[in-house]
Amino acid sequence: MSKFITASRQTIGLDKTRVLLETRIQEVKEESKKWAGVAAQAKEKTTELQNLIEELKTDAAEKGTRLDQLQKKNDELSILLSKAKEDAVTEFKASKQYTDLLDANYATGFEDFKADAMENFPEVDFSSIKLNLAATTNSLLQTSSEDINVEDDASTQPPQDDPNANAPSS
Repeated sequence: MSKFITASRQTIGLDKTRVLLETRIQEVKEESKKWAGVAAQAKEKTTELQNLIEELKTDAAEKGTRLDQLQKKNDELSILLSKAKEDAVTEFKASKQYTDLLDANYATGFEDFKADAMENFPEVDFSSIKLNLAATTNSLLQTSSEDINVEDDASTQPPQDDPNANAPSS
């Protein structure tokens, strides 16, 4: 009987081990199911994020294309604006208003110069110098600053080799 008791004890021990192992297998299966759910959720989230990345790439490409189109349109409009400015200036320079302003400013400048000259040179009679505005205007309009090449070599200082440079005027 001792063999029977030993075998019985071994059977009871093995049965307990079997129950423990079955319990552990059940726990591992449940944990595996839980992790499978987590993995499925992570996979879904990954897919969503990949789709979002593709959408963002598409949006960025569309915005880049739109930005290029807007830059091109801006360049075209800048050229048109520049041309319009040039045309407006050209048109104004050809207008009577420009001619009138030019006449008025020229006459004012002439009168200011004449007044300064009379003040600085009281012994000279400047009353005979008159401004012929009609003749002056015609000659002013026929030339532009680009047409006239003036070299101003006049100096406010008398030349050093002039013997009368420091002599008082009589």
